[in-house]
Amino acid sequence: DSVAALIARLLEAGDPYAALGACTRLDSAELEELALENRRQRLVVAAAPFVPPRLLERLAQAGDPALTLRLAKNPATPGPALTRLLEGAPPMRVRRYLAAHPRAGAEMLARLAQDPDIDVRRAVAGNAQAPAEVIARLAGEDDGEIARAAAAVPGIGAGALARLWERGEIWVRADVVEHPNCPAELLEQAAGAADPLLRRKCAGNPALPEALLLQLLADPDEQVRGAAVRNPAISEQQLDDSDDPSARVRRLFARRCKLPQPLIARLAADSDAWVRRWIARNRDLPPALIETLGGDAEMAVRRSVTRNPATPGPVLTRLAGDADPWVRAGVALREDLPDEALALLLGQAENDMDRDVLGALGRNPRTPPDRLEVIAAHPDKDVRRAVAFNRAAPEAALTLLAADAYPLNRAILARRGDLARRLSESLLDDPEPQVRFAAAANLARAAVTETQSFQ
Repeated sequence: DSVAALIARLLEAGDPYAALGACTRLDSAELEELALENRRQRLVVAAAPFVPPRLLERLAQAGDPALTLRLAKNPATPGPALTRLLEGAPPMRVRRYLAAHPRAGAEMLARLAQDPDIDVRRAVAGNAQAPAEVIARLAGEDDGEIARAAAAVPGIGAGALARLWERGEIWVRADVVEHPNCPAELLEQAAGAADPLLRRKCAGNPALPEALLLQLLADPDEQVRGAAVRNPAISEQQLDDSDDPSARVRRLFARRCKLPQPLIARLAADSDAWVRRWIARNRDLPPALIETLGGDAEMAVRRSVTRNPATPGPVLTRLAGDADPWVRAGVALREDLPDEALALLLGQAENDMDRDVLGALGRNPRTPPDRLEVIAAHPDKDVRRAVAFNRAAPEAALTLLAADAYPLNRAILARRGDLARRLSESLLDDPEPQVRFAAAANLARAAVTETQSFQ
């Protein structure tokens, strides 16, 4: 079958990188042996976050100190492998990585929370997977780093946060009032605190009561008001009458998705270019304001208009002829651009030397196949790479990219799920390991799919 034939070919080639790529898609003890054939390869695999968990579990049994360290640092190492590493009595540096690992289990973290080394316990305190009772116990230690880490962990309870607040340290208190589980009475204290740090951290808390949120939205400190504007709990009704004197705060208003129309109109006419730049991307902009911002004197504002899903076709067509290439590139990226705009861009592209415009056309599935072939042969490697991302790229263009002089372009091409088998097979002989890895993974995926279809 297809899988057996591929395995035989890879074994005959004897390439550990191609074998490793195939192992990400299929099970083969022989290919695993090839992928781990020497210590150098085992060190590579131990640090790779994209390899199958079974290979990492296998390496955890080796007892090699260098492998142990790499596995402890690898975010993909599975929980059972981490437990095995800890059972090997590793040095403090390894225990610290294990204590901070996102796949560490509750039992292991409880054990590491009693580690004699303070750095290990600090790592446990900052681990989002740590059980609430473990965090509560660590929060009682007389250590500022543990206190701050514990105050930021999602699972910490209101009682533990209250005890951390009582420590009186300003940075610990700031982390406490930022936590969604912070008791309401502490939020009220922080909202009226003299220190703007406490008010700012409190203003960003999504659990903040509406009355306190409105109070902080009118705070004299612009950073506090900015935190309140960013708060996901705030509603468009609460923003309706806001006309903040600070451009920095108005920029944050303009970045929000749901805004009342009067506020949108004010922001679209703002004197600050960054405010207009952000509001120009808002899909709730009425056509008249989009038209106005499409003629803005600031190039970045016009570029934002090209990226707005609500921008009408006539505006896109006009901007396709913009004097600034960054604006034209924004239009060229749009798959929904009008035929007139595409024709204008393609006509200009014959003499357009701007890499951003050509790269955008290379990515766009609307670009004709013959033009994609031309772009795939462009002297600029970044322009050529754009075609590798284009789902409508013709095989002739992809064939050019398979022989591209730049390794990254070939590596991206090798990951395409629709790549012709002959091209994937040709990339198995590529001089770059990452290309051979990706090509083998692609062929293995196709072989598994084909075999399953006949079962």
